[in-house]
Amino acid sequence: MTDEERNEEQKKNSNFVMIYRDHMPEMRWLMKKSGIASGILNFIIEHMDSKNALMCSQQVFIDYFEISRPTVARAIKLLYDNGFIDILKSGTSNVYIVNKEVAWTSWNNQKEYCQFNGNILISKAENKDYFYRNQYDRFKELREREGIK
Repeated sequence: MTDEERNEEQKKNSNFVMIYRDHMPEMRWLMKKSGIASGILNFIIEHMDSKNALMCSQQVFIDYFEISRPTVARAIKLLYDNGFIDILKSGTSNVYIVNKEVAWTSWNNQKEYCQFNGNILISKAENKDYFYRNQYDRFKELREREGIK
């Protein structure tokens, strides 16, 4: 298969996640152990990029699941301690990497090439200025200030 054909196939499956049967017992265990942790794992899998990575703060989980920070921390710890995810730090946010033996969104033969260029989810509560400022108003101010016509 050529690179062009592979790219076309990958576009067709851009909304596809592979869950391995080999680790269904662990997934069932997680569902029984902690519905919140299972929900957070599914949220990460839903939003991760094709390299199994998602960058977001814990506030995203707090807002989405309407739970407390300690509850999120316990759920993330459970996922990490039991091998469902790895966690990288990026400033004050985390980059969550789903175990490639649990779920994968790319070609099976590319699992060894996992890169960390994850999708970034931000919380509205943490970024109020971004959500409330008007880009047009900022351009208008620039035009007036700099005399741009």
